[in-house]
Amino acid sequence: QGDYPPAMKDTILRKSVEQGLRQSRLPRFTPEEVAYIRGTSDFFGLNHYSTNIVAHSDLTGQPTSIFTDQDVNGTVAPEWPRAASSWLFSVPWGMRRLLTYIKQNYDDPEIFITENGWSEEEADPPILEDRGRLCYYMGYIDEVLKAFDLDEVNVRAYTAWSLMDNFEWAEGYTERFGLHSVNFGDPNRPRTPKRSASFYSDVIANNGFPEGADVTERVRGMWPECRGGPAGGATRTPA
Repeated sequence: QGDYPPAMKDTILRKSVEQGLRQSRLPRFTPEEVAYIRGTSDFFGLNHYSTNIVAHSDLTGQPTSIFTDQDVNGTVAPEWPRAASSWLFSVPWGMRRLLTYIKQNYDDPEIFITENGWSEEEADPPILEDRGRLCYYMGYIDEVLKAFDLDEVNVRAYTAWSLMDNFEWAEGYTERFGLHSVNFGDPNRPRTPKRSASFYSDVIANNGFPEGADVTERVRGMWPECRGGPAGGATRTPA
């Protein structure tokens, strides 16, 4: 709509007043700026990794941050698998719910999923049998397909994060997100495919999990171990 959501404006204004400020900490757009911005996006770019269970909590008096401004506390279910990153849990159904929410609340835009991935810890020798990442992609891609096929969400692209291990912000090289392992101790930075690389390659080659494909049988074979139940869901990927 060319402006911040009303709930965001109201909440930050209230918190700004509570802090003794004369105006909101959130910058205000002029009507001309709102009119100029509205409808100018070409697509909805989405980075998504995990999901939390949230409940309202009055965080008045806490240090000002993007987190305390929300007035919520987040928790996770004990059965959710956790990656090497302390904040990253595998909750595939959260992806489908988020995609559906975007469709319903943002005028059904074209959605480009620009990041989605799993981390494991730095290890010597490196972790090449990355079952956690394989299970993560299996579940999340299945939920994207359900959103596309069953919920008619306009997903136009999906990008795994990441092609290879890289420098991960404050965690440096201690958390590895890559489909390919990188030896950062070697000046030539040799790259070695992990188990998930072949899986992701097969998904792309088959445009999803079609009946009769080897990748589909591979998913069915691993599903009870990864998800705790029988496989099911959509079979076609976004084109």
